[in-house]
Amino acid sequence: MDEKKHVVVLGGGFGGLEFCKAFHSEDARVTVVDRTNHYLFQPLLYQVATAGLSAPEIAQPIRSVLSDRPDITVLMDEVQDINVAEKKVLLRENTLSYDYLVVAMGGRNSYFGHHEWEEFAPGLKTLDDAVRIRSRVLLAFEKAENSLEKEKHEELMTIVIIGGGPT
Repeated sequence: MDEKKHVVVLGGGFGGLEFCKAFHSEDARVTVVDRTNHYLFQPLLYQVATAGLSAPEIAQPIRSVLSDRPDITVLMDEVQDINVAEKKVLLRENTLSYDYLVVAMGGRNSYFGHHEWEEFAPGLKTLDDAVRIRSRVLLAFEKAENSLEKEKHEELMTIVIIGGGPT
């Protein structure tokens, strides 16, 4: 039977990976769970969205980031529920028992109760978001280039950015 304590880290972003880099114990094994298999440097997502960088330039495999840590297992899976009383994390593909749980799953976009805004104001939290925005912007520029109507050209060339964070 494994005598080592099991630490489960939910999230392979800034918080989860910084914990893994700093936590060293011969008495523990660590499992990192993330719904993607890559670490994403989110502050540069705007560069992908504006075609300044390509997606692989700001994403790195989580296993690669932690490759010098044989005590860490990485699972690509999605959290469905946490049973605190039984110390279990229910994932889409697995169930993990834990002794210690680190929850570092990041944030979500908020539309302040107005979900209908999302169609017109896409968020920028993932690589998919950035690629989707880049596609929309570049296609709008292409359509504007071909537009013979001045008003339509101006409309296609207008982009509104909402938010004052790092991105």
